[in-house]
Amino acid sequence: MLKIFLAMALLAAWTPALPAPPSVTEMTGHAEKLREQGFNDQAAAELGAALKLAQGDAALTALVMNDMGSLFQLSGMLRESRQYLDSSIALARKAKRPDLEAAALNNMGNLDVVEGNQGDALKHYESSAQLAAQTKNPVLEVQALVNAARASEAPERIASLLSDACKATQSLPQGHDKAYDLIAIGQLYGATNREASYRAFDEALKISRETGDRKAEAYSLGFLGQLYENAKRNTEALDLTRRAIFIAEQIDAPEILYRLYWQKGRLLKARNKQDEAIAAYRRAVDALQSIKSDLSQRYSTGQSSFRKVFSPLFFELADLLLDRAATSNGADASHYLVEARDTVEKSKTAELQDYFKDDCVTELQSKIVRMNNVEPHTAVIYPILLQDRMELLVTLPDGIRQFRVPAGAGEITEEIRTFRTLLEKRATRQYLPHAQKLHAWLIHPFESELAAQQVDTLVFVPDGPLRTIPMSALHDGKKFLIERYAIATTPGLTLTDPRPLQKKQMNVLLGGLTESVQGFSALPNVGSELKSIEATYQNSTVLKNETYVLKNMKEKMSRESYSVVHIASHGQFKEDSDKTFLLTHDEKLTLNQLQKLIAPTRYSDQPIELLTLSACQTAAGDDRAALGLAGIAIKAGARSALASLWFINDSSSSKLISGFYEHLKEPGTTKARALQEAQIDLINDSRFRHPGYWAPFLLIGNWL
Repeated sequence: MLKIFLAMALLAAWTPALPAPPSVTEMTGHAEKLREQGFNDQAAAELGAALKLAQGDAALTALVMNDMGSLFQLSGMLRESRQYLDSSIALARKAKRPDLEAAALNNMGNLDVVEGNQGDALKHYESSAQLAAQTKNPVLEVQALVNAARASEAPERIASLLSDACKATQSLPQGHDKAYDLIAIGQLYGATNREASYRAFDEALKISRETGDRKAEAYSLGFLGQLYENAKRNTEALDLTRRAIFIAEQIDAPEILYRLYWQKGRLLKARNKQDEAIAAYRRAVDALQSIKSDLSQRYSTGQSSFRKVFSPLFFELADLLLDRAATSNGADASHYLVEARDTVEKSKTAELQDYFKDDCVTELQSKIVRMNNVEPHTAVIYPILLQDRMELLVTLPDGIRQFRVPAGAGEITEEIRTFRTLLEKRATRQYLPHAQKLHAWLIHPFESELAAQQVDTLVFVPDGPLRTIPMSALHDGKKFLIERYAIATTPGLTLTDPRPLQKKQMNVLLGGLTESVQGFSALPNVGSELKSIEATYQNSTVLKNETYVLKNMKEKMSRESYSVVHIASHGQFKEDSDKTFLLTHDEKLTLNQLQKLIAPTRYSDQPIELLTLSACQTAAGDDRAALGLAGIAIKAGARSALASLWFINDSSSSKLISGFYEHLKEPGTTKARALQEAQIDLINDSRFRHPGYWAPFLLIGNWL
């Protein structure tokens, strides 16, 4: 018995002790590493476990809730983010922990910026900086001061905040944080105080070299190069930029390289080294494409938009390529034109991903056929708006052509804004001079080519402000453009499935509202619209008013395969896709819900052929909201969409929609031709000749 006892004791002595469970701070540290690696779901799970462990301890709970608030903000869950940050601040005050309160206030400022509340952000950042200074936390103090400078719009206040930030950096050890804080300070000084900016970058460069931080060294050299570029000292700027590129290539840092090659391209262009500049720009685009998914996460939280920050890179390269095409001949010219178009196409794809906050565009591109050639009697018109001119790339059955219009983006945008506003004034013909001027710019340069090749269908790939107007309403002085050509639009050539419509056994799902719900006006003409379509297509299912709810839509879509989904209800497209919706009887149907509703058909042999939204609207002049409308078919997983730029609560809308479906049923009629016939029917009706009645309806995506 004694031997057994001794053996057990010996075994116990040699058995390793179980590891202690992780502490709350260890768990939050692990969650931070997961977040940095992009594993947001796992980070949230780790923080959830930490929150349970911290229960009863106000300080630890405040710590975890601050991290939860930051994570939710980065994930785009802004309401939840604010709730956690509010709780973190309250608990930090209860626990008398100004250090924790300072951290939460800084994150609250970040959230304010995302939501566009710059004034609140500035207050939160300044409070955070004060508390950080009191608690001897110079790292957070500098961070909050720099953030406050970004949020401020007053030059004197920015200068004061940056001066305070510079002083606070003196308390930081020579290392990573100090180097990057100085780089941020140098960027914010920018052109307003070049001397202070130079000092900040130069000090950051010295620290990065002392500590062996190669990435910080590349950033410092690159931003110093930018300072010299702004001062027109291009020789020094190019030397600094090349040195920065050498380091960034060595450490494989594409997030730096795209900036540096972009900078190198600009400098070479300024020295009239066009081919070398093109090569540098190509490298910049390649580097940016390699980190596009990371950037889409960073810019999907409302901090900025892809178009504002990155789109200039693509358009500057396209500008160079178009210049080369204009001075080349034959196959060389065509090569440059196609590359210029493809470059802008990359920007369009990334911009849609940015708007919809997902990779639906990339997923679609893997299934479609590249459209380098077009159908007979069809022309694809690809306008590219540049600062000093507009380039029209027109793809005809026999190849691509280049036409230059001596009107820059600013002048054309102003004309578009005026035209768009006047189109909705149905009691006047004030729109007409603007319709004719835009026709002269957008159509006249190649009109003879259209006649020579017997073109009857025009497909526009509009960009920016051009998305906000209906091309059908352009006027040549005698007729509207729609009276001469069937017209469709698409957000991009690589985003369009060119297969023709399959008309056999078309099943139609109809949903709509006639009565007023959720504060929106009644739509009395919807009843006759739905009834007319139901009569045209025998295989129709109708959900109206109280039966038109998301639950019923889901049930119908899961049981039946539909060729057409028609929604006759209020829809609003906003600058932010999260605020864009279609109205059902009991709730607002978001774009994400619409995608999930239609998603099961997306990769089937019978996808949704047509999604019709007959009562939606976008605000005049809102390019980004119009981008959402342009991409609705892609987001929803439909091959085409028929939707309206502005809302018409009138019998004309129902008449046009009903006519479209009647013409669509005719043998050999394309979707673009069906819409053309329906719009001409209204033009021939004296009550509805004004384009305000028929022009807002756009066919988006596949036009066949």
